[in-house]
Amino acid sequence: MEPENEKPKEEREGLISDAEMSALLNDGSPVEGSVIGDRDKRHRIVPYNFRRPDRLSKEQVRSLYLMHDLLAKILSSSLPLFLRTMCEVNLISVEQQSFGDYVRGMPDPTTIAKISADQLKGTFAIEINSSIAFPIVDRMLGGEGQGAEEGRSATELEIKVLEGFLKVITDSYCEVWRPVVEFRADVTGHETSPQLFQMVAPNEVVITILYQMQVGEARGSMSICLPIGILEGVIEKFTQSKYSSHKTPSPEATHTLLKRLSEVKFPVAANLERVPAAVSDLMGLGVGDIVRTYHRVDQDVNVQVGDAVRFKGKVAALDGRIVVQMTEKRTIGPEKEPENGRNHTA
Repeated sequence: MEPENEKPKEEREGLISDAEMSALLNDGSPVEGSVIGDRDKRHRIVPYNFRRPDRLSKEQVRSLYLMHDLLAKILSSSLPLFLRTMCEVNLISVEQQSFGDYVRGMPDPTTIAKISADQLKGTFAIEINSSIAFPIVDRMLGGEGQGAEEGRSATELEIKVLEGFLKVITDSYCEVWRPVVEFRADVTGHETSPQLFQMVAPNEVVITILYQMQVGEARGSMSICLPIGILEGVIEKFTQSKYSSHKTPSPEATHTLLKRLSEVKFPVAANLERVPAAVSDLMGLGVGDIVRTYHRVDQDVNVQVGDAVRFKGKVAALDGRIVVQMTEKRTIGPEKEPENGRNHTA
């Protein structure tokens, strides 16, 4: 009869070894030389928040950033014409977060517009901070861009006036989306209290785009909220759009660009050494007088293209005209005027 502690060889091989048991009991920390330790060196644990998952890749977020940075540049050019004052729009950030976090981060009160997009099959939101919304309304009504008292919500009339400003933004927004998908944006609703604003579920992932805006002397923020649901149908196109890829220009485009640049004209001047002169001497100058300079005959002259010295040259005569022969190429900056002296151009 076999002893109780004696077991078949096949059954003993199926037991967990002491090293593997220690690795399991030590919170998964690998034991040197064990199979688990070797596997841990190849695979690292990455924290993941299931309540706030990242639905877009870094490349797609980069494409969205480039797209909305283009929107900032377009608005910086179009808004001054619309509002007849100095305007500047700068992109601050593009982030993925839950809709609940986006709502909690809004100031109260504020102005929120719900925008429908037919081809995107959904709605998104544009929020304009009160610190910039009221100066815009005042400017559109003929004022100087003054703000309203703190803590006041926009009235229905002020929101109606603000729709003209939103129309400029939505038209520009449709334009930057055109390489990906064409759609029409229409304002379908307004809200001034973030707590009452409903668009998607609080735990739904959204893309929030934050801008810093200046209109005249007033400064404020504007944000765009894109639910991830309206991006699902077009998100794959971002990797093929012009926002996420650096395309090599075609030979035809390069030839056209060089042809246009070749027609650009620049002023070219050959400058002698500067020499100081008294005002009384200048007032007494007449036809036939000779002005003596400190420029030696064998000394090179500075050939200036635009406002920068680009070449060195020698003065010569050809067919009864004064010419300059280039002798050396220079790469120095704009030529500075001395404290006393004037520029003599040959």
